[in-house]
Amino acid sequence: MPKNLLNIYGYFQKNRIVVWIPVILSFFIALYYSKQVIIDHDISKAYFILSIIMLVILLIIFGRIELTLISLVPFFVTSIFLAGIAGFFKIQFDLNPSIVSGLVLSLVTAQGIFILQGQLKHYKTGKKGVSSYRSLVFILTITAVACLLLQILAHYPEIKSLTILVTLGGICVAFLPRLFIAPLFNFLITSRVQKNRFPWTFFGLSKSAFAFAYFVAASLVLTLLGLIFVKLNPFSKEKGKLLYHVCVSKFCWSLMYIMGNVKKKIINPDGEDFSRPAVIICNHQSFLDILSTVMLSPKLILFTNHWVWNSPVFGFVVRMADYYPVMQGADGSIDLVADRVRQGYCVVVFPEGTRSADGNINRFHKGAFFLAEKLGLDILPILIHGSGYTMGKGDFLLKDGTITLQLLPRIKPTELSFGTGYTERAKLISKYFRTRFNQLRQELEQPSYFKEQLIYNYIYKGPVLEWYLRIKLHFEKNYALFDDLLPRKGKLLDAGCGYGFLTYMLHFISSQREITGVDYDETKIETANYCLSKTEKMSFIHADILVFSFEKYDGIILSDVLHYLPPLQQKQVVEKCMQSLNENGILIIRDGNKDLTDRHRGTQITEFFSTTFSGFNKTTKSGLSFFSGSLIREIAAEQKMGCTEIDQSKYTSNVIFVIKKIPVVFHAAV
Repeated sequence: MPKNLLNIYGYFQKNRIVVWIPVILSFFIALYYSKQVIIDHDISKAYFILSIIMLVILLIIFGRIELTLISLVPFFVTSIFLAGIAGFFKIQFDLNPSIVSGLVLSLVTAQGIFILQGQLKHYKTGKKGVSSYRSLVFILTITAVACLLLQILAHYPEIKSLTILVTLGGICVAFLPRLFIAPLFNFLITSRVQKNRFPWTFFGLSKSAFAFAYFVAASLVLTLLGLIFVKLNPFSKEKGKLLYHVCVSKFCWSLMYIMGNVKKKIINPDGEDFSRPAVIICNHQSFLDILSTVMLSPKLILFTNHWVWNSPVFGFVVRMADYYPVMQGADGSIDLVADRVRQGYCVVVFPEGTRSADGNINRFHKGAFFLAEKLGLDILPILIHGSGYTMGKGDFLLKDGTITLQLLPRIKPTELSFGTGYTERAKLISKYFRTRFNQLRQELEQPSYFKEQLIYNYIYKGPVLEWYLRIKLHFEKNYALFDDLLPRKGKLLDAGCGYGFLTYMLHFISSQREITGVDYDETKIETANYCLSKTEKMSFIHADILVFSFEKYDGIILSDVLHYLPPLQQKQVVEKCMQSLNENGILIIRDGNKDLTDRHRGTQITEFFSTTFSGFNKTTKSGLSFFSGSLIREIAAEQKMGCTEIDQSKYTSNVIFVIKKIPVVFHAAV
């Protein structure tokens, strides 16, 4: 046990199981006795209004329904405890007990907000929140002891009743917020981020739970149908199996399309209808790959791994549909597969053998190509894109995404361009598959594709920050222009990176970019450094670009930075950036051009709200100083660099200057 009262909180923090058992038992006892409490109608109405007010206030404070609900859990649990106490001790809820209970509930909510804010600060920057819980618990414990002494000495029943409520209410204030809020926050957010998964959201959890419930219910129905059509069918077994496959295919189709947040796209230029048997090979990123392929046609059978084969939910469906466990190997399945092929079925194989965690295609095993050779079947490649993001490996969070299936032309056994034996064909076809998949990725993985992924990195880091990002992405068109201008491979510098929005987006689009973000606002750099998607290809440095030691870069970005500097320093920074470019390097400057007088007023208004009104961005003592476009052109001419302008704004003076370092060409003397 703890040595003194100051250590009691730390003790229970490390030994939560010691607290949870009596708390759970006490809660059910309180729930039973709460039915016996007598509460005046007006007081009951007042408590309902108090709950609504608490909900609105917390929603304003946290800006997200998930955090609001977490912070309200101690409020409602304490309400049950107070009602149970009143019912057990036969305390009638008149004016005085209701005032005491309202005070206790307010303190519980305030304590919960305090704890949750500390959790959020740590989640945002990695720094611990302010912790004064021990002192608070010590004060509340002394208060509880004093109330107990008062109860012993008191002779009036009313005082004893109030004393009981204050005493037990003080215990609730001391322990319940921390007991509930920290584990809930850890379950929904922290523990998932530590596993490199996006945090749960209210709508994400709701959509995932709905899809999973639909899947389980349909699996049970398919199990019953399988018993009827396959196991207990006294008529044609083959027709029963085909009918069952139709049911399975329709179920997979319904599940894929009932998930409205997941868009589906099938690219089938050759009009493939699966009327001729083939060995279908697909890349494997997610459990959704099975549903995506099975929905294409009822005349498909799959090679599955052991956990799918033995699943307690849909294992019966898999076995009755004549899917084959991959652990039996291709050799042992030739006769079984040949029988299904004679009935006109295609065979679906995931040659990687397991799901890819990062979306990249792993080494292909030879089993699928061995089957195709032995049975004389075409190989039909199907590319699956987006399923790994929508539902990652080992994760049940169903994110908003797009799953694309692209059916490539059949590869016939007589097509010698892919080799002769199955070993050679496995290597050449897998190389061809990767090439086509990378082409599909380049086509689909445009900035808009990564919008939700970027937002997930900043959820729960403050409502203002989250909505600022959403608005920024809307007006910046997901930073598509910056991506078009900058090289997809090389070393980049984002000078004045802020919270790292642009840095992360550029990295998502191409992982071959090595990007450094620099900003003078330490809080922003801490936030950018503590995002889920940060990799070794990104670094964020707290520094003033005036003194920052530049290296050589293939691309440098100065977006909305120069107007925070006085004119002389603007020139110094621009020259410094130009001199730090590699051959064929590019400098992008985006800022308000005061030469565009008609539209410059709009820029000044937006900066006023950004700096003075909201305080979202910090300024120096010298304030804002917008540059002249002629200055940029003059500096570029002095440095012998090409300079072009991109003006796409209608209401502000924000202009993009694209400055390229022209390589020097030496001509040999004749």
